[in-house]
Amino acid sequence: MVKKTRMLKSYIESEKNDVPIDHTKKRATLSGYLVELNHLLEQMEKIEKIVIPKLENLFRLTFPTPEMVMFALARPSIRNIFEDLNTRFKDVINRPLSEDELIELASSGDAAVVLALIGDAALDLAIVQILWDSSLSKTGDLTTKRKKVASNKNLAIYCEEWGLYSCRLNRLKANPMDDPKIVIIEHLKGTLVESILGVVYLEFGLKELLRIVPLIQ
Repeated sequence: MVKKTRMLKSYIESEKNDVPIDHTKKRATLSGYLVELNHLLEQMEKIEKIVIPKLENLFRLTFPTPEMVMFALARPSIRNIFEDLNTRFKDVINRPLSEDELIELASSGDAAVVLALIGDAALDLAIVQILWDSSLSKTGDLTTKRKKVASNKNLAIYCEEWGLYSCRLNRLKANPMDDPKIVIIEHLKGTLVESILGVVYLEFGLKELLRIVPLIQ
């Protein structure tokens, strides 16, 4: 993911250098792409150097596929960037990436959604196993505790502690004044934590997830 994004950046920088200064519209378009790609690369570097080491230290494990963490923190909004570039390179013979490669990058946010769904289901299962009491009279307490642990409000706390929200792979906002409501931000943060737990479940299985879930109780 990082390598391909860097290839795109280098190609567009080269293309921009070949555009005459008076072709302002084309230069502005290319500059817009570079701003978005630079933002993604900066976020990827944070994930590589800050988020992954922090999670590995906290969870006491080593991710065999670090790129999975990248996918977990990708947001659907980045689809537009790579789809626009795919359209731009449609008839370019020496295009930096193939159509399939750009489609794969565009689908990164979709992969994150799937990881969040897996993480959500695995988290529920783990919580039930950890909190289960054989007394059926206490099933109400189990439900209450499960909801508290798995709530977006609770998960948002750990999203901040783990530094996920500030390092997410997203498209830059068109209007910085359009800030979402707190409940929406909590949902986004909760989803990021679920995506990371989805990676843990897929890479290491339920046993490791059971060991990690108490960290967010």
